[in-house]
Amino acid sequence: MLKEFLLKNHQEELQEILDNIDSTCYYSIYVNFVSLFEDDADIAQKILQYPRYYLPHCDKSAVEAQEEIAKPEQIVKTKVRIRVTAVPVTQNQGQIGQLVSTSGIIVRISQPTILKTVQRLICTECKHVTFANYEWERQAFADITNCEECHASKLKPVSGFDLEDSSDCQEIGLQEKSKTDSNVILTEELRVTLLNDLVDKCRPGDHVEISGVVVRIWSSLEVGERLEATTIMLANSIAVRRKICDTSSSQETKDVFKDYWEKYSDNPLLGRDNIFASICPLVSTHLQYKLTKNYMYSVIYAKTYFKLYGMYTAKLALAVVLAGGVSKCNESGTRVRGEPHLLLVGDPGTGKSQLLRAASRLAVRSVLTTGVGSTAAGLTATAVRDSEGWHLEAGALVLADGGVCCVDEFTTMSSQDRTSVHEAMEQQTISIAKAGLVSTLNSRCSVIAAINPTGGQFTEDEEWQTNLGDPLLSRFDIILLLKDNRNPEWDKLTSDHILRAAYEKKENIVQTDSKSHIELLRSENLWKEDILREYLAHVHSLQPKLTKEAEMVLRATYLYHRSHPDRREERTTVRLLDSLIRLAEGHARIMYRSNIEMIDAIFVAKLVGTGSTFETNLGCPFPTDPMATYRSEGFTFVLFVIFYLSNLSNRGSRSMNHNSEILGKKLLSTIGLESLEYLL
Repeated sequence: MLKEFLLKNHQEELQEILDNIDSTCYYSIYVNFVSLFEDDADIAQKILQYPRYYLPHCDKSAVEAQEEIAKPEQIVKTKVRIRVTAVPVTQNQGQIGQLVSTSGIIVRISQPTILKTVQRLICTECKHVTFANYEWERQAFADITNCEECHASKLKPVSGFDLEDSSDCQEIGLQEKSKTDSNVILTEELRVTLLNDLVDKCRPGDHVEISGVVVRIWSSLEVGERLEATTIMLANSIAVRRKICDTSSSQETKDVFKDYWEKYSDNPLLGRDNIFASICPLVSTHLQYKLTKNYMYSVIYAKTYFKLYGMYTAKLALAVVLAGGVSKCNESGTRVRGEPHLLLVGDPGTGKSQLLRAASRLAVRSVLTTGVGSTAAGLTATAVRDSEGWHLEAGALVLADGGVCCVDEFTTMSSQDRTSVHEAMEQQTISIAKAGLVSTLNSRCSVIAAINPTGGQFTEDEEWQTNLGDPLLSRFDIILLLKDNRNPEWDKLTSDHILRAAYEKKENIVQTDSKSHIELLRSENLWKEDILREYLAHVHSLQPKLTKEAEMVLRATYLYHRSHPDRREERTTVRLLDSLIRLAEGHARIMYRSNIEMIDAIFVAKLVGTGSTFETNLGCPFPTDPMATYRSEGFTFVLFVIFYLSNLSNRGSRSMNHNSEILGKKLLSTIGLESLEYLL
């Protein structure tokens, strides 16, 4: 049936199968449905409509193709399966019995078992053996009463176990992923059965694409009882996406991103702040920033408003975490994580939950949970036993692999449950050994958690404290303090904003909503949530490299924190330097650059609390002139870091003093000062 097609397009794979000396294992040949349709549309349609009848014929064609090209010393393999990929019909569009495709996240996986798929029946008269195949709908073998040869009704099951009559079997639970109104929704679980070489192809938390046949399993018929049916999928092929955020944007979208940054080439901080201002909007943006000749903001008020008014630093930290860093492997093969973690510590009503929900919407793959309803098993993984045996079920951190896991009210979990996330946050794996299930699952995700300080709120003139232990705090790259300063001027601004958003009519929103998100970005520089999510996914393809100047800034920041007498022990471990590199890579990605420049390092140094805090400003509003603010922050950075290191180097070696002076000159040149002596 597919003999000529396989010889024409898959001869190399056939030759590899023939070269293999093991004739007992299963082999797969992956056939693209689109290529098959272009070659022979009639056969492709038959496979699509009646896969359970035609796919076995395709397997026989693979054996025939081997026989034609096999050499005398080669063994023809009979256990070859044709796997059809790129099936255009989705599960929701197809009918029962058709070949369909679906994609989603694996949330549950069972132990591999052996399933008997063929029952041999021997005739007591003519000794002919009849084969009864396993029927999935009835979960039983076909009812055969007469012999195929002599038609006698004296059939007897053959006792014993034959390996040729059985198959490896494994069941997984798949949650399909769909998007409605820009919100990610996980639908109910779909049972998928894997056979033969598809067993153990995936793990919980993997994002997979599966093609197969949907069948209904009917319960036993009893008088007076309703007949129930369960829908399952018999997988034909499975492909694992290693990371869901590795999405492919269209060329048009990439050109729009490139054109956007070309508009702000002279002052990229304006373009960056415009992106930050679009995080967590109610409908669209409250402020639209346009670039004028003197690089100042001209503000245009629209008829829509922010859910979170101001909060520049919080949105800066959130964007850097969502952009993420670059994962690396050192010489010993140890993986160094590139996903930063963020902890929000704030008073009640400071917008922590809104920031978490904004992060879950902007990440391509995300899981949002609360500490009240989560346990160690719910966050990591657990082994569950049911009527069919033991199953390995994935928790929130495993399901968020390649994305973001947001945990609200993190301190409401017990201390033992919080300890279980230590491995997941640093090594980004989850090890489980229970009931014979020994497995290591990936949890390569950023953790964004929100808590209240000890006592419920911050206390004046006292250092902030939390109920989290030092080992857990050291794993967070950024700890952001959100304080309610009860400033009358800021309270007036926020109350006007909330009341205006409550009574304002939404009739004028239609004009902006009628345009697509790409048109709005191209024409008006407005970032809607859809295009912002795609941008954050696209920048993950960038691999920023550390420049010498940025390296010196990060080194100075690390030495400053390590040697500061008032340092917090849990925040100044060796992990701090890795955190600075990750955050600098995330800021460079936000700026759409392939190199980490000094400006990225300075912003990251301020973000981790070098020199002063951001919360001293009124509600932490967006700067009116970001370039002037950057120069001012660079100047403050020099005062707090360079002078400190200079004093430290005076007590150290001459080479350290010389390096500090070189670093000071480079930093000062970026903020418009000519030499270190000018500042002195």
